[in-house]
Amino acid sequence: MSNLFQDSKTGKLVELINKHDKDYAMVRDAGGNITFVTLDQLVPYDREKGRLAKVDSPIIQPAPEEQLPETVVPIEDTRLNLNNAPAEQIAKRLPGVGYSTAKRIVELRMSLSGERFSNLKQLENIPRVNWQQLIDEDLIFIS
Repeated sequence: MSNLFQDSKTGKLVELINKHDKDYAMVRDAGGNITFVTLDQLVPYDREKGRLAKVDSPIIQPAPEEQLPETVVPIEDTRLNLNNAPAEQIAKRLPGVGYSTAKRIVELRMSLSGERFSNLKQLENIPRVNWQQLIDEDLIFIS
């Protein structure tokens, strides 16, 4: 058995020089400093095994990979904003809406206060369009 110990208070590796009495020992640290320590704070040390009275370190499991949250709002909005869309875009993107009806939608929008629709109910003033179907199929919105 070597005369290497670890000082349990400081964590330093020390060499036992000799026992001073039944409670104290003279030790030398790696810097060559000689000090007196109590025998009960010295833990036997083996170069191959480390501290012989070492407590097993806890096994830390890696955290599971966090899953990407399901998107609530689509990244790309494929719906048509009726407050910004020109008549040509309305006619191309909405099924059952021709160019003349699209122009009427834009005219209605321009006649409203702030030139914007405030709710989808205002669109019911435009006949021959199945607004409920367009809303149910999530093709339009206003903002």
